[in-house]
Amino acid sequence: MNDFFHDPYVIKAIQSISLALVVFILTKITTAVVTRKGKRFSEASFAIKFTATCLFGITLIFIWLEGFGPILTAMTIVAAALTIVSKELLLNFLGSFVIFWRELFAIGDRVQVGESSGDVIDKGLMYFTLLEAGTPGSTGHSTGRLIKVPNALALTQPVSNATRGAGHVWHEIKIAITKESDWEEAKSILLSAIEDYYTQEKINLTRIKKEFERKRVFFKQLSPRAYLDITTGGIELTVRYICKSRMIRESRDHILSKFLHEMKQAKITLANEQLC
Repeated sequence: MNDFFHDPYVIKAIQSISLALVVFILTKITTAVVTRKGKRFSEASFAIKFTATCLFGITLIFIWLEGFGPILTAMTIVAAALTIVSKELLLNFLGSFVIFWRELFAIGDRVQVGESSGDVIDKGLMYFTLLEAGTPGSTGHSTGRLIKVPNALALTQPVSNATRGAGHVWHEIKIAITKESDWEEAKSILLSAIEDYYTQEKINLTRIKKEFERKRVFFKQLSPRAYLDITTGGIELTVRYICKSRMIRESRDHILSKFLHEMKQAKITLANEQLC
């Protein structure tokens, strides 16, 4: 029995198990402390889990291998094996490091990675989870479906974050009217509808501009603009305005409803073909 407990491999196994228990207990305690302080549990959980896994792996290598030479050799062999056997797992783990280190997005952000778009509800060492939503150019409403996105896509695909700027995005509405219509009145109605929407939603363009500038995003002005163009089907009006990143459809509904209601009293007729 004494020889058994003096076996170096047995000692290292006991040390590894003890290390796992210590890391597990410290992780639970840290998570509980962070939760009591009112921080976002889901975001803190990812950071704690990532840090604990890295520290556990590094310490485990020091337990089983002595000296830097064997450690570097072992790490080279392991990295080569992972690259050959399971390149995707390695890229997913590296992707989680980039997401954590570069703060690409946080829990609750609305992002688009590749063809997947939605609100981030969880982040892990291999995948992050999105509550699927329509693309920024469409409704932007949640579909109720969950998407597990490999972290590796954050390394190879563009990451669009609609929340990190100022929580607001530019949106455009295009309306085609006949050439006989009063296009000046149509522009006035559309701009008035946008101002009415801003008042209803308490959108402060000055505050939003300062939020953008804090993120080093600069616009000369955020006031809504209306642009005019002539097409074969009539006159095309395009209004460009700022709205909340999650309220695109609501803003369109408000503006178009007001426009359709007031155009009845003006000399405005919609063209037969409308652009999206």
